[in-house]
Amino acid sequence: MWKEILDKELIIINPEISSKKELFEKMVNHVYNHDYIVNQKKFLEALWNREEMSSTELIPGVAFPHARSKVVEKVFLCIIIIQEGFDYHNPELGPVKIIFFFGSSDKYNKIYLQLLAKSSRLLKEPDFRAQILKARNRDEIYEILIAYDEEETESKEDDNYLMILTLNDVNKMNEVLSSMIEVGITNASIVDTISMAKKLSYEMPIFAGLSYMSQGKSKRSNVIMCYITRKDIAHKLRSLLKKNGVDLDKTGTGFIQLVKVDSIIGNFEEEIDL
Repeated sequence: MWKEILDKELIIINPEISSKKELFEKMVNHVYNHDYIVNQKKFLEALWNREEMSSTELIPGVAFPHARSKVVEKVFLCIIIIQEGFDYHNPELGPVKIIFFFGSSDKYNKIYLQLLAKSSRLLKEPDFRAQILKARNRDEIYEILIAYDEEETESKEDDNYLMILTLNDVNKMNEVLSSMIEVGITNASIVDTISMAKKLSYEMPIFAGLSYMSQGKSKRSNVIMCYITRKDIAHKLRSLLKKNGVDLDKTGTGFIQLVKVDSIIGNFEEEIDL
C-alpha cells in the first residue's frame, strides 16, 4: 500500500517547530509546494476543524493529524520526525515525536481509511516506533516503511460474498473494525447478539455455571455483516486480526462465515465522515 503512496519529499526529520500551530502551517505549506493540495487556507481550516473534535495524538508520542477536503489533488502521507519531541497540547500522552499527516478527498476515501488504520496499528508497536526514531535520513524511513508493506497478491476470483463475523469478546471490537478497514471493508453492519453458551450460563439456572460471570466476561456478542468481492479478503482479515490480538483459531473468540450471494440490489457502500 505504501509503495503507491509514499513520497520521499514528504518525509521530514527534525524541522524547527515550536508549536502545534507552526507544525500545521508548515505541513500544509509543504504539501502545497509539492502539488498535493490546491488551496492552503481551506485545507488548513479542514485540519483544524478535525483537530477541534478531538486530539489526533492517539498513541503516546505519536500524532495523526488528518483531514479530507475537495482541495486535495491526491491522497498523501507526510511523515515528520521530531526526535526531542514537542508539546502537542495533550498532557496525558506527553510530547509528540512522530507525526503521520494524512490528506485526501472523497474520491480516495477507502485508501485514506486503510492508511489511517495500518499506520495506527504499526505505530502501536514499540519496535516499529524505535526504528522510525533511529532513522538518520528520509531514505532510511522510506525503507523501514516499505519493509512493513505486505505484498498485495489479489486473487483473480471475482464474486459476491456475504461475510459474517461473529465476535464473542466485544472488548475487541475496536481491533476488529480497524482490521476490517485496513483490508478495505467499510460497509459493515453490526448487530448486538448473545451466543447460546452465554444464554445458558447467564439465564438458564439448570445449565448455569458461573465461569462467564466469575471471569468478568460480557454477556453480549456481536455479529458483523458485510459484502466482499473476493474470498482472499476474509483470509487477509483473519491474519490481520491475529496480529491485533484477535485469534479466531482460539476457542471462544469468534469465527467467520462466507455465503455466496447471487446478486446485490442497491448501493452497499456508506459514507464515512472523518
